[in-house]
Order: sequence, then structure tokens, then C-alpha cells
Amino acid sequence: MNRREILGWLAGAAAAGVGATVSVPGFAAQGGQGGQGNQDGDRQRGGQRNDFAAAAALANRFAMGADVSTLLELEANGAKYYEHGKSRDCLAILKDHGVDSIRIKVWNDPGNPNFFPANQSPAAGWNNAAHARILARRAAALGLRVLIDFHYSDWWADPGKQYPPHAWAGKDLTETCALLSAYTSDVLQMLKRDGVHPEWVQIGNEITGGMLWPLGKYDQLDNLAALLKAGHDAVKGVDARTKVMLHIDSGGNNATSRWWFDAMTQRGVTFDVIGLSYYPQWQGSFSDLQGNANDLATRYDKDVIVVETAYPWTTSDGDSEPNSMTNVGTSPYPQTPAGQAQFLGAVADIVKAIPNGHGKGVFWWEPEWIPTPNVGWEVGAGDQWDNNTLFDFHGNALSSLDAFRRR
Repeated sequence: MNRREILGWLAGAAAAGVGATVSVPGFAAQGGQGGQGNQDGDRQRGGQRNDFAAAAALANRFAMGADVSTLLELEANGAKYYEHGKSRDCLAILKDHGVDSIRIKVWNDPGNPNFFPANQSPAAGWNNAAHARILARRAAALGLRVLIDFHYSDWWADPGKQYPPHAWAGKDLTETCALLSAYTSDVLQMLKRDGVHPEWVQIGNEITGGMLWPLGKYDQLDNLAALLKAGHDAVKGVDARTKVMLHIDSGGNNATSRWWFDAMTQRGVTFDVIGLSYYPQWQGSFSDLQGNANDLATRYDKDVIVVETAYPWTTSDGDSEPNSMTNVGTSPYPQTPAGQAQFLGAVADIVKAIPNGHGKGVFWWEPEWIPTPNVGWEVGAGDQWDNNTLFDFHGNALSSLDAFRRR
């Protein structure tokens, strides 16, 4: 890359008009041919070294992120976001308060009425690759770093369910690895053509119990490893600079986390980043998170990101759907915007203190999911998450957003 290309990368420029300054550009020195050419080449190489250093610093910066995967659906159904009474783009509000990274989930064929669980989502197909593309372009255009979260499902994938995409159901391991590889590559190539360069890509979502059940379930560890290898190779085949993340939900459970990563590393699975979920209602105390994150980073010599977390700003409910997070475990902080800020600060401090600089970031899950008609966790349901957002029930930015800027 020459100086102009590096600067273009850093500015997020691309032919499509958007990009993301999310990874370190490749560097190749270009020399001149004698006399003035050598002097020009020296100056150019000096400029490239400075740009390379700037890009490296950017890529290594501690990520203060947010998963806003539901944003397009919310906006399409009338959600508005406000700061000081003025309506603004939600992503711009987040960025202005210190959010520098955006996580976007990808479902294969959501909304297809002919298959379960695809038919549990609206027919518009929210969170499919086309919608992820739109959201990634918007994030990149604002200079936000991008994390792509492949669920490899037509609907939610989490510790309790890992339905394969309907088009992959019943396929054997060889066929499924090929399908996973092609799908991963196709989506990332599409983003690359748009000038969007994800800094991180997740191979599966909260896959403590495996993925693509039953083929890659926890009792089929050899199969799971093969699937993860196929995903890793597909990501690196599109851009070797993209960091591959393996994400489990056991943020505070060291025994489970060790079991899982031991099983995968012993089977030759390679990756760059450990992703953890940490919600105090389900994943233990701050000390549990700290002990587990420190151990994993040291044991596997990998970076760690708490890629999902959140905390309530209220004990009230913004609609008729019961809230899913109804307690905060052992956390001492109140369920208020001030308590949210304290919680985020505590989690960020734990991650930043991980030995050898391996703590690389924290992502708040769905801070924008305010109560909005027709936007629920499944068709016909309401909003289970409206007490954990960083906006009030009417879309007004909460004071807790400032905690991102202070980190």
C-alpha cells in the first residue's frame, strides 16, 4: 500500500463511498531509482511508516462498542432517537458519546414463512445479509469499527438453541463445512466490495453448547472443531487481517470456559480473540468475570473482549412484554442511568486490567432497543430489553451514555 492508499483506508474511503478504519493495512515499501527518486522514496516510506503506526494504534485501541442489530427494524417501525430534544441518527448519538465500534448479527434466511424458526421473524427478513450490509455501511461511513456476528441460523442462536439454517438442515459434515465456508466468504466479500473491512468476525454466537445442532453440538466436538476451522479459513481467505473471534456465554464460569477452549485448541482450532458474554443476572460476580478473563487470556495467550453486556436503567417496563433481566445478581449498583455508568466502568476496568494487554474491549448489547410496536424478540411479542437500553422509553439519550466517552 502506498501513502495515499493507507490514508484512504484510515479515512474509510472506498469506491462505494463508505469504508471502515478497522484493521492495519498491509505495508510494502516502495523505493525510488537513484538521486531524487531515492529521496522521494525515503520521504514516502517515512510517511508510510507514520501512517502504519497510526493504523496500528487505531486497530489496537480499546473498543467501546455496541450491538445495534435491531436498529433498522426499529427505525422502519417508527423509532426515533433524541438528544437534548432534537431527533438524530442513533449511530451518530452513540459515536458522539464515545462508542467507536458496532456489532452486527447476521441470520441466513429470517422471515421465510415456510420454515421454522425462520418464520418467527417478520417477512421483511431483518438481520439477513442484505440488512447487515446496510447497517455496516452506515457504521463504516461514520468511521466506526465493525464486528460481524454470524449466527449460522435463520433466527436467534444462543446457549439454548442453535437451529441450523433451513437450507443446511440434514447435510453431512463435509457439506455443511462447505456451505458455511461459502456463506461466510460471500457475505464478507460483499462487504469488502462496499469498502467495509470488519475488524472482527465471530464464527457463531454464544456457542458454549456448540452450533448448528445436532451436527456441531457439544457432544460432537470433532464436528464443532471442523466447522470452526471452516469459518476461520473463510474469514482469513477474504482478508487475513480480520480477527476471528470465538464467542461463548460463560463470562463468569471458568470451568466451563476452560473445558470449551481446551477442547477446541486440542483439536487444532485457531482464532484471534476470545469473546465472552457477561450479564450479572446470569454470569456471576465481577470477581468471577475477572478471574475467568485473566485465566483465559493467560492460558491461551489470546485477546479477550466482553462482547455482550448490559445493565438496567430502570425497574419499570416500557411495554406489556415482561423484561428478561429482572435482577442484577451481586452487583452493588442501582438500576438507574448512574448505575449503568458505574457498571460499564467496572466491566471496562476489569477488561483493561487483563494481563499482558490482552483486554481489548466491551460491547453493550442492543442499547437502542426501545419499546416500539411490532418489534419484539419474535413475531407477535414485545420488547424484553427496554429496561437495559441507553435511551429511555421515548428514545431520549440517557446520561449513562457519557460513560463510554470517559473510558
